[in-house]
Amino acid sequence: MDLYKPLGLALLLLLGLCSQYALRNQGATLGAPAHLAARSWVSTLSSWPFGAQSRPPAEGPKRRLLQDAENDKHADEAVKQLIVRLNASRLLPLPVKPQERCVLTKGTWCMQYHLQAPVPRYPPRYYDKPCPNDCNGVGNCNHEYGLCFCPAGWGGPDCSQPRKRPCHHMGEGKRDAGWHNLTAWSHTRCAGVCDDDVAMCYCPPDTKYGHREAPPGARPGAPPEQRGRPLFMCTPGTDKDGKKVEWGGTPYEDMFGPEGWCNADKPKFTCPCRLDGLLGPTCSEVVEQTCTNQCSGHGECNQGFCKCHAGWYGVDCGLRRAGVLSEVGDEWLTKPWIEPTLTHTVATEDPPLTPVRRRPYIYVYDMKPDFSTDLMQYRIEGSHCLYRSFGHGNRTSFVGYNAYGVEPVLHELFLTSEHRTLDPEEADYFYVPVNLGCLFDVYGWNEIPRWPRGLLGPRTHGAAMMQREAMRWLNATFPYFARRGGRDHIWVNPHDEGACYVWKEVWPGVMLSHWGRLDFPHASNTAYGQDNYSLPLHHAAHPGDWRDHTSLAHPCFDPKKDLVVPAFKQPALYNKSPFLGAPADRERDVFAFFIGDLRMEPGRDPACRYSRCIRQRLYNISRDQHWKEAHGVLYGERKDIGSDATYSELLARSKFCFVLPGDGWSPRWEDAVLHGCVPVVIMDDVQVVFESLIDVSLFSLRIPEADLDRVVDILKALPQAKLAEMQRHLARVWHRYRYMGLRMLEDSARSIMWDYRAEAGGKAPRTPGAEFSTSRQDDAFATILQWLYHRIPEVHGTQQASKAGALTAGAASDSVGVAAAA
Repeated sequence: MDLYKPLGLALLLLLGLCSQYALRNQGATLGAPAHLAARSWVSTLSSWPFGAQSRPPAEGPKRRLLQDAENDKHADEAVKQLIVRLNASRLLPLPVKPQERCVLTKGTWCMQYHLQAPVPRYPPRYYDKPCPNDCNGVGNCNHEYGLCFCPAGWGGPDCSQPRKRPCHHMGEGKRDAGWHNLTAWSHTRCAGVCDDDVAMCYCPPDTKYGHREAPPGARPGAPPEQRGRPLFMCTPGTDKDGKKVEWGGTPYEDMFGPEGWCNADKPKFTCPCRLDGLLGPTCSEVVEQTCTNQCSGHGECNQGFCKCHAGWYGVDCGLRRAGVLSEVGDEWLTKPWIEPTLTHTVATEDPPLTPVRRRPYIYVYDMKPDFSTDLMQYRIEGSHCLYRSFGHGNRTSFVGYNAYGVEPVLHELFLTSEHRTLDPEEADYFYVPVNLGCLFDVYGWNEIPRWPRGLLGPRTHGAAMMQREAMRWLNATFPYFARRGGRDHIWVNPHDEGACYVWKEVWPGVMLSHWGRLDFPHASNTAYGQDNYSLPLHHAAHPGDWRDHTSLAHPCFDPKKDLVVPAFKQPALYNKSPFLGAPADRERDVFAFFIGDLRMEPGRDPACRYSRCIRQRLYNISRDQHWKEAHGVLYGERKDIGSDATYSELLARSKFCFVLPGDGWSPRWEDAVLHGCVPVVIMDDVQVVFESLIDVSLFSLRIPEADLDRVVDILKALPQAKLAEMQRHLARVWHRYRYMGLRMLEDSARSIMWDYRAEAGGKAPRTPGAEFSTSRQDDAFATILQWLYHRIPEVHGTQQASKAGALTAGAASDSVGVAAAA
C-alpha cells in the first residue's frame, strides 16, 4: 500500500483541483462543497486498476486503497492544504451589488443601468436583398440594403467602375512623369511603377523583382502576377546617368543596378518593408494583413478591406445572409493564427448563447468605403490606423503606440458588444464608424483622400469636411439620422483637440473624444500648424469662412451630451501597475512625476503654444526650485530623469503624477490612474476623462495654472491620511479607465497577472483593485454604455425614464454616496 500512497495523494490533489474548477465554473464557492467533492473522488480511486496488469491479487482480507485511517488522515490534510492553495490563487471577488459597482459615481446614471430589468434575447434578423452584378465579384453586398461596398480601385453601384488613387506626379505607364520635371518630394512619389489603386510604389516591371500586374482579361480584382519589392519611402538620388535627382537620396545603382534592390537576390542595399503584410530583409515574408475583427474568420483581408466569403457581409464579414447556413471550415480554421485576434460577436448568436440583453441597443452602420476602409487601404504605412498587427510567423501583437488607437478599438467593441442590435428600427443609438484618426495619418500624403477634392487645407478642415460628407451620405441613404436630428448618432473624435471643429450639422450627436475643453468662444492652442482649426478658409463647398460652420458655432465639449473617454492603452503599457499584479509592497519613493515632450529646443516652438506653455514653465520652475534634489520630484524629458526604469515602473513608484496638456489632450490622466498614482491636473477649463460621471475630486487634485510656482507646496500640504484615502479610492475606480472586452486585451492582461502570480508562488495578488485585473466588468466601454442608457430619454426627446430609473433615482444617489464614503 505504501507504494501507491504517493500516487494516490497526487491524483487526489489533481482531481480535487478538477472538482474545484468544475464547481467554480458552476458558481460554487470554496469550502465544504470542495471537501465533499474531493472525498467523493477518494472513493472513486478505490475502483481504479492500479497495476492490475502486472501485480497478482493479494492473499487474505482485502483492503481498499486509501480507505484506512492513516490514509484518511493524509487525505483530510491534503484537502485542507488544497483549499488553502486554491483560495490563495484566486483574486478577491468582484463587487456584485449595484451600490458597490457604482462607487464614486455622480448622479444616477450607473444605478439606473444596473437596475433595469433584462429582457430575453431573440435570434438575429436576417436580410437577403441582392446587389447589382454581385458587386462585380470584387466588392461585398450588404444584403440589408442591397448596397455594394467596394475596395480601393473600384467604384460605382456595382463596383465595376475604376476608382483610382494615382501616385504623386504620375504619368504614362503608371511611372513618374519625369524625375527632373518636378523637384518636390511627396510621400507617394514613385521611382518605379505605381499600384494606382492605393498609390503604392513598387520596383518597375522591367526589373527582376518588379511589380507585374495580372494579364489582360483576368477577372476583376485578380492579384498581380508578381507583387514585386516595394519602393515606398525609397527614392533615387541620381538618375542612370548620374545626374542629381532633387527629391531622392539613394544612388541609382543601389536601387536599379545589377546588385541593387530591384534586381539582386541578395541586394547590397535594402528598402524598408513598411506595407502591412510584408516582412523580412527583402520583403519576401508574406504575413497576414490587419482588418476589423480579422473579418470574423469569414473573409480575406486586403489592407483593411475584408473581401467576404459567399453568404457573409459587413465591414468585418460578421453578418450572415438569410438562408445561408453557418458551416465549419471558415478562414479561422484554415488560418489558426488569426484565432487569437477574434472576438465573439454576441448580436449574431443563433440560437442566442447570451440569453438576456439590456439597453441601450446600438446599431452599427456599415459606412461607405470613402469614409472607412478606403482610409485603411490608403495608409501604405503599415502600422498606421491600427491597434494590432501581425509579425514574423503570423504572431499578432499590439502596435507600439497609436495616439488615435481608440478608433479601431471602439469599432470592434461596438461590433461585438452584447448591446449591438441588427435591427435599426429598435436602436436607441447609431454608431458611425468614420475613420477620422486614420485620415489624420494619411492626410496630405496624396491628393486622395481630400475633402473637398483638390483643396489641401489643415487636417482639421479635411476631417470636418469628411465627417460632414459622411453625415450627408447617411441622411441620403438611411432614414435614421433625420428622425432625431442626429442626436442619437455616436461619433468618435480622437484628434488632439477633440470635437472643437466638428461641422455644426453633425454637432448635435454624441461626441466621444479625449478632450473636455469647456470655454467658449475658443481658439486652437496647437503648436502644429496643420491642425490649427482657427485658421480662416473659404471655399465654394461651404459659403463663407469654414469656422462659421464649425468652431465658432459650438464649444469643443458639452458635458450634457458628450463624453471624455479614455485613450486606448494596451496592458503592456501599465504592466508594472499593482492593479495588474505587480508587487504592492514596493515603496512609492518618487514624490511627483512627469516625463514627456517639452519642446524647449531653440526655434522648435518659439511662441510656446505647445501645452499652453505649462510643461515648459514647470520645467523652468523645477530647475529654479531644485525639485529633484529637494523634494524627490522627477520632471522633464528622459535625459532629465536620470533613471533606467521603464515609464510604467516610474509611474508605479510615484505618489503624484502630473496631468498636463499636449497639443490638446494627453493620456497622462490614464497613465496616472492605471498605476495608482494620484493625478495632479493642471489645465484650466478642461474636464478630464469621465469627470462628468465620476467624482474625480476624491482621488485627484486640480491646481490652477496661475499657481504653477506653488505646485510642490500644495502637494506637500496634503496630509498623509488624505493621500492614503485618495489611493484607496483609485483602487476602486481605476478599471473604468481601461478597455477590455476584446480577446487580445483580455489575454494580455491575464498573461501579465498570471506571470506575477507565478512569481509569488501561485498566490494571487491581494492588492486592492487587482480583482479587476482580468475582468471587463465596468471597464471604460461598459462605462460609456451605462451612461448612454441614462441619456436615452433626453436623446429621444421623451423625458420618460425607465420605471426602474424613475423609482430608484433618489435611492440610487443615496446608495452611491454611502458606498463612496465606505
